[in-house]
Amino acid sequence: MFMGHYGPAVWDTQRGKGEVLVPLWAGFLAVQFIDVIFALFVIVGIEGETRMVGGAPLFTIPYSHSLVTALGWSLLGGLLFKLLRPKSGARGFWVVFGLVFSHWILDLIVHRPDLPLWPGSGVEFGLGVWNLPIVAFVLEIGLLGAAFLYWMRVTTGPRSSVLGLAAIFVFMTALQYAFILVPGLQVQQGNFDPIAGPHGVALGGLMLFTYALLGLWIAWIERYRTPR
Repeated sequence: MFMGHYGPAVWDTQRGKGEVLVPLWAGFLAVQFIDVIFALFVIVGIEGETRMVGGAPLFTIPYSHSLVTALGWSLLGGLLFKLLRPKSGARGFWVVFGLVFSHWILDLIVHRPDLPLWPGSGVEFGLGVWNLPIVAFVLEIGLLGAAFLYWMRVTTGPRSSVLGLAAIFVFMTALQYAFILVPGLQVQQGNFDPIAGPHGVALGGLMLFTYALLGLWIAWIERYRTPR
């Protein structure tokens, strides 16, 4: 999953009830924390290889995306948030833990079976909705759109914040189209080239830049929206 990961980012036990527990920009970082780890591993050459099995690409992501390590990254994410925002208490820890781990749950739905139980495990999970690229696209953008609509319902702000949110939604939809839907259609049609596109440092750097840009963008919008 790609942009669909941002759907759960709006979830917060205090969302719409006064001071938020987890700012939306922090939620944006939390739901992609596992992919941030993946990007760093790609840059240093630990992960990033693509295997072609039956004409479909499978990612080699044992340390960032196995079930066991995902739980570990979720624990780390929750602890980092609690360290940086101690007033959030245990509730803040568990909210961020859940946001980080939601990444693995949503990946389980769309990935082909390349999510190992633990690094080196021969058991790999993935329900493979990416094999139905149009369905996957609608699912991911639907999650994102529903999240933004919910956030607008529980917050209020000037028209500029609504336009900013619309702009980031269009931008994120374009990213989903270019980097997930188009390759998915190529796999479906049998002409996917695993060598095309960025790799290594370029791929990891592009991912980190994208996540930072989206986090800063939503933080700017969030400044102008307050709970209803």
